[in-house]
Formats: sequence, C-alpha cells, structure tokens
Amino acid sequence: MSENDNSMMFYQSSEYKMDNKSESTWKFLIVDDEDEVHKLTRMVLEDYIFRGKKISFYSAYTGKEAIELLNSTPDFALIMLDVVMETDSAGLDVVKYIRETLENDLLQIVLRTGHTQAPPQEIISEYEINSYNSKVELTSSKLFTVVTASLRSYDMASSLKKVNEELRTELHNSKDVENEIQRLNQFQENVIDSADIWLHVLNENFEIVIWNKAAERISGYDKDEVIGNEKIWNFLFPDNDNRAKTIKYFHNALELNEGFDNLETQIRHKTGQFKTISWNIRIIKNKDGELKGVTALGRDITEQKMLESQFLHSQKMEAIGRLAGGIAHDFNNMLTVIRGYCELLTLKLESKTSHYKRIRHIDKAAEKAENLTSQLLAFSRQQIMKTKVIDLNNLIQDLKKMLDRLVSEDIVIITQLSQDLGNIKADPGQIEQVIMNLVINSRDAIESGGSVVISTQNVLLNDQYLLKHKEIKEGPYVLLSISDTGCGMDEETKEFIFEPFFTTKDKGKGTGLGLSTVYGIVHQSNGHILVESETGQGTIIKCFFPRIDYKEITETIFAPIPIKMYGSETILVIEDQEDVLNFATEALSLHGYRVFDALNIDSAFKICDEFSPEIDLIITDIVMPKMNGIEFVEQQLVINKDLKYIFMSGYNENMIEQNILVKGENFIQKPFSANTLLKMVRQKLDS
Repeated sequence: MSENDNSMMFYQSSEYKMDNKSESTWKFLIVDDEDEVHKLTRMVLEDYIFRGKKISFYSAYTGKEAIELLNSTPDFALIMLDVVMETDSAGLDVVKYIRETLENDLLQIVLRTGHTQAPPQEIISEYEINSYNSKVELTSSKLFTVVTASLRSYDMASSLKKVNEELRTELHNSKDVENEIQRLNQFQENVIDSADIWLHVLNENFEIVIWNKAAERISGYDKDEVIGNEKIWNFLFPDNDNRAKTIKYFHNALELNEGFDNLETQIRHKTGQFKTISWNIRIIKNKDGELKGVTALGRDITEQKMLESQFLHSQKMEAIGRLAGGIAHDFNNMLTVIRGYCELLTLKLESKTSHYKRIRHIDKAAEKAENLTSQLLAFSRQQIMKTKVIDLNNLIQDLKKMLDRLVSEDIVIITQLSQDLGNIKADPGQIEQVIMNLVINSRDAIESGGSVVISTQNVLLNDQYLLKHKEIKEGPYVLLSISDTGCGMDEETKEFIFEPFFTTKDKGKGTGLGLSTVYGIVHQSNGHILVESETGQGTIIKCFFPRIDYKEITETIFAPIPIKMYGSETILVIEDQEDVLNFATEALSLHGYRVFDALNIDSAFKICDEFSPEIDLIITDIVMPKMNGIEFVEQQLVINKDLKYIFMSGYNENMIEQNILVKGENFIQKPFSANTLLKMVRQKLDS
C-alpha cells in the first residue's frame, strides 16, 4: 500500500471507535477464485471498525460455495464478488440468486473484476448493485470508502425494515390505523435523525423534502429554514462556481439516472464558517422504476482536510530545512578556508598596507556570509545550542533597553510579564535573537506610530487546541507572545512567512531569514510557534516552550587562563575537503606543531598504523565517506585510551545523534578561525 493508503486507514480507525460491549460483527462474504484477493482484503480491513462493530470474514472460491454460504449463513451485510471466475460462472449468477431466488434486497453487493468491461448500466440498476470497481483501481483507501458506504446503507436499510416489520405487526391488530401510520412516520424520522451523517432528500423537482439533525448541526440551518426554501443553495454555496458545480452534480444524478461518490465541496455554515463536505449521492425510484428523487449523504471532513494540510506543511518545512542545512554545511567549509587564509595572511602583513586592508574587506564579507549560514542552520534546527534553565522574565527585562533602541520614537514597547512564570530550557542567546527578530519584524510592520506588546504567561493547552495542532504535545508551557498594531498579513502571506528568503519588505530592507531563524530556534528548543494575523488588524506571534518547574544551580565562573598558541606535539588532521585540510595543516605547522594530514579514512588508518604512538591529538571532520570521524576515533581509543581528539563539522545533526556535545570541549564548529583552532588545540593538549 502507498503512504496515502496508510493515512486513510488511520482516519477510518479514528472515526469509528470500538465499542467493547458489542459482540456482534458485520458479516462480509468475499467471492473470488484468487486466494491473494481474500488475503489482501482481510489484511486491509483487519482492524476496520464501523459503528462499534468489526467485520467477520467468510470466503467462497466458486459461485456454488457462495450460494451454499448464503443459504446456511443469514444476515450477510456485504458481499464482494468477482464478475468472472475460472472455477465456474459466478458473478451475476450469484447476484440474480440473491435478488430473485432469496429475494434479499438488504444485502449490499459490490462487484470487482480484473477486466475493463463493466456490466450494462441497466443490470447494475435492476439488481441494485452497490458499487462496481476494477481490481486495479480498488486501492485500500477506495476499499474503505466502498465498505463504509455499503455498511452505512445496509445499517440504515436494516433499521428501516425492522421498524416497518414491527409496525406492520402492531397495525394488524390496531383499530386506529391513522395514528399508527403517524407513529410509523415518526419512527422513520427518528431513524433518519439518529444518523451521524448529513442526509437530505430531493424530490423530482429538486426540492428538499427531508433534512436530518446531522444536516442541521453541520450546516447550522434548521429543517424549517430549508424545506420549501429554494434560496437555501445561495446561502450554503455563496460562491457561484462552487454552487453551479454542486447543483450540476445533483441534477445529473436525476437526469442521468446515476449516483456518485466522494464529491468534495465547500459549504458555508450559518455563522459564516466554511466547511468541507464529502458527498455520496444515490437516486430514488418507485416500484415502476421511475425516478422520484435523490438521496444525498454528506460527511464533514473539515478537520481531516486541516490535518492533511498541516502534515503537508510540516513535510515541506522539513524538506526546506534539510536543504538549508546542506547548503549551510557546504558554505561553512568554504568560509573556513576563506576566513582562515585571510587571518594567516594578515599575520604576515603590516596593518597599514593596502593589501592588509583589502584582505580585511574580504574577511568582513565572509563574516556576513557566515552570519547568513548561521541563520540557515537555525532554521534547519542544526545549530549548536548551549542550553540552560532560563527565567524568561529576567531575560526580557535585561533586553528591554536594547529593544527600545531598535524601534523609532513613535513606537512604544510594552511588557506584560506574569509574576509566577515557570522556567524554560533553551539557549539564552538564541531566545534573545528570537525576541529581537520578532520586535524588528513588528517595527517594520508599523507604518506610523503604534505599539509592540511582549507578554509571558503559564499555559496548559486544552484538548480543543491539541486537536487543531497535532504536532504539539500535551503538558504545561510558557507562552511568549509578541503582538503589534501593524499592517497584518493575509492568509497567503502567513503560509510562507517562515520559509527562508521569503520577505514582504522592500528590496535591501531584509534578508527574509528573520522569521525562518525564529521558527528554527523555537522548534529546536522543543517549542511550537503560532501566528494570528489579519490584514489591517496587526499580528500576534505566540511561542510555546515546555515549562520547567525547577531552577538550575549556577556554576561559579572563574577568570580564563591565558592560552599559548604554539606547540611541538604531533597532530593528525582528517578532512575530506582539501581546502579546509590545507588551511588547518598550515595554521598548525606555522605555530610549531608536527602535522600529518589525511584526505580520507584510508589514509588516516595508514598514518595511525605507522605513527600511532607518536600522535598526541586527532582533529577529524565528522561527516566522512566510508566511516565517520566519531567511529574512527572510537577505534583509535581502543588502541590508545589516552589519545586526545577534536571533532569538527559544518552542522550539528550528527553530533546530536552521537551525543558527543556533553560540554563542548571536543567540538569546533565550522567556519572557525586559525586563532580559535589554535586555542582549542592547546586547551586539549594541556588538559
């Protein structure tokens, strides 16, 4: 089955919950001469539940076996049979036996075939065949739809028949026939109203004559407002194109003498809210076969569509994040070389020379590129985080003066901080970046005078919120809200605001990475972000962070000890990017170290085999062909447990998985300068 089929199974099983008290099942007869068809059908519907009951499967491999089962086992709800079988002439012969010999008009019949030729339409109508499908087209999702529609029809028809039989028995001995007829009508109306799905009936003049309780609930319109009201379609379908399409399908059902399944349209609730409805349409005939109307069953799939949209958006953001992380990784390798050689060159030049100044210009441009890659890493959630327990109120108060300087005099920044606020665990520097980026974004959205409100509070997300946002887990959160009185956003803009390089600002006024950076930091902090905005009504951005109800003990910070830059130890550098390898080797060699360089793992093994006792330190990239740097170091530690090592990488996804960033002393983030590398090398060797 495809991924879509699996997701369909999820929605079916969540829609119909199992009633543990019910021991009865729906009897389902599969007639096919291919054993694989029986197995696949059972496998797909194994956990299927409809109105609290599971399915009991019966199998027949010939038409004869099917007829024997139909005679010996009453109350089959659904039969799914092959039109043409090699064992004997089944298919329509069994259908005729059911309808003519057994006179069973309740059993729902579904035909399927491996051939392309369908039975004549008059046969399908005469024998009331519920559905006809090609085996190739009958995917698991369509099988669920067919089975659900069939069982719903069987359930409703059985209920009506049972009610009619009971009332006929009572009417036989009743003196007041008129009252009994009224009671029959009331019973039938109660059965229709008890259905959990929208049901309305149109007569041959396209007038609504039945409108059940579910239709009232889903649409907001009472039966009295609908029956006899020709203008109701204008209210339900205010969009002309949508209304025309829907009415056309209903008319076609009458004129062409055929129904249809799973037509999706939008209706407008009485309150103005739009809902998505999936329609199944069936025609109504009298005993002479004349068309008398249309029955419409509508299922509200608004929430299902919303969840599908959220899932697709999440997948899109994940894909963009991986792309951004990959780009940042490659750029970090290049920037390591550019900035590293700039640094080495400036060491050999006088600061007043023109070459020195030109090299500094190159380095400044590379520094700006480094900031861009840092933002891309933040969005893709691959940034190195130095997390600790934070009092968000204190952080905001410390940041307030800087924030006031970021906005113009006609914009007021207001703080509304909850006094009993819980703590959060995150990187303080990155949370400051989140707040500053959001305030700057609010500032740019305010055209002439206004306010930005920064507020905090403890929240416990309720069930209604969790239903709309499946990606967030239940539990206590700290809510950071930043709202403004700016121009706001329309729905189309809100859909793209977190994507890298998307901006509504004028050219040169923004990189389009501010909100994407916020998105990445919040999610990497195990948080969740929500945007509320309307054009002309301002914007509220809410950041939810998991609440921590304890404080972290602050470690005593000692003054740093000066680190010398030179040494004479032996170092092995492993890096598959030749430019980065050459830069690191040259920087270390210029400062007195004996350096072996390896462009791949094979070369590194050869060097270790020959010089292992002499090597004091290994510096290795993590992401390498054949074997990553972590695995290589682990193998060398078996030989020399006192061996010292430093890992380097352009992004941290692999390090998080390997759990090596306990304190950060074994890792250097690309791009790095020669000065940073030399300090860390000396630190490791002297530790």
